[in-house]
Amino acid sequence: MGGLNMFPIVVILLLASCALPTLAHLDDSPAVVECKKHFSIKYAFDVYNYIFKGKKIDDFSCRALVMLGRPCHNVFVNNTFTYEHTGNKTVIQARADRVFNHCIIANSVPPPSSLS
Repeated sequence: MGGLNMFPIVVILLLASCALPTLAHLDDSPAVVECKKHFSIKYAFDVYNYIFKGKKIDDFSCRALVMLGRPCHNVFVNNTFTYEHTGNKTVIQARADRVFNHCIIANSVPPPSSLS
């Protein structure tokens, strides 16, 4: 009876740990520590991927971002500049502002009611 081949799992975990940003990369300043308490890693990935990779952000992540608030969003974005050296800081800051504003608008519009 053959054992479970762990090689593919190890490769996937290694690639994920190298390729995906995490909140763990942020410094431990009091502001970062406090903000980390209020934002899940899944939402952080979504926001990061929007800002740095140009991917879409889902409604749940948008809602979480708005609930997190602009001060914490700015703390994460500004701190990420320390570790991310890709792209123009002005362009990235504009994307960060755009995603936050988009999420505010998306969360202020009530969902359509279903007509029976």
